[in-house]
Amino acid sequence: MRFDNIWIAGTGGTLGASVPVDEAVADGSYSADAAASTGMISYSRSTEAPPEMAVTAGRQAVKEAGERGARVDPDSLVLHSHGHFQGIDMWPAACWIARELLGPTLNSMPMTVAAWSNGSLASLDLAASTLIARPDVPSALITLADRFAEPANRWYTSPGMVFGDGAAAAVVARDTGRLRLRSLVSETDTVLEGLSRGAEPFRTAPGEQPDMRRRTREFLATGEVSLRDVQTRSVERTRSVVTRALGEADVAPDGVDWLVTPFVGRTLHRESFVRHLDIAPRNSLHELGLTIGHLGPCDQLYGLDHLLRNDLLSPGDRILVIGTGMGFTFSAAVLTADGI
Repeated sequence: MRFDNIWIAGTGGTLGASVPVDEAVADGSYSADAAASTGMISYSRSTEAPPEMAVTAGRQAVKEAGERGARVDPDSLVLHSHGHFQGIDMWPAACWIARELLGPTLNSMPMTVAAWSNGSLASLDLAASTLIARPDVPSALITLADRFAEPANRWYTSPGMVFGDGAAAAVVARDTGRLRLRSLVSETDTVLEGLSRGAEPFRTAPGEQPDMRRRTREFLATGEVSLRDVQTRSVERTRSVVTRALGEADVAPDGVDWLVTPFVGRTLHRESFVRHLDIAPRNSLHELGLTIGHLGPCDQLYGLDHLLRNDLLSPGDRILVIGTGMGFTFSAAVLTADGI
């Protein structure tokens, strides 16, 4: 969908301590071969609970949005996205985050966006669509946070990447901001849902820490699709959303100034977002990702915050953002730095 007057008015982001990947190789947690393949340098490790990190990032975003004249108050939509445990079972983290950031009484319903690693663009899509449909909603506050502490295995939960801890936030508004949303499109290939399910039965209670690599092997063993099929289908959907997003934003494939993708290792990044896409971005945040790890749903909005907070954008810069998540969902968005 094409957007005209939807802006990111404020952003925020926070990480844990930076820990060298070499330490994990030395103690046997991560193999030297895997480290060489991913090219991971370091990762973010936090001692804070994800909702606490979300509040830190959210305060930054709310402050910045207010300085630009955006209205963020109890009438605002509040969205929180995560893919992993938030610190307390059967607990509405989104409501606690909303209370911490906007006060005890809201005229809206805080919601959790369960889009896994595609949480940034899923939340941005919901926020933008709400602002178009609901003139009574002044803005949307998005927070995202995850922490992959033990018993989670940040090294091997998903091949081709290392998981890091962190949070990101954004305030989406009309009329004012630093980044203008030009387009956002999504597609889903539900055949690939089985990669995350494997042969798991439905249970009456949560099981042990999931072994995602085993689930992938189990799904491929059914013969429904091959590994090559998975790769082909993923490339096709990614290429499709990128082509559509660029077209709706009237941006040529060689007109992208910045590329923001999931923070994955070198090999996966090359095969997923470089080799098969007919784009020629002038810059990317891939190297940043190699120093912090994959932050679950946070990567894309953390990346935008990094660009803004470090003054890396020039007026008018065109940013292509790509997201993927279990399910499997594929999204792409184009933003322009019209408020720099």
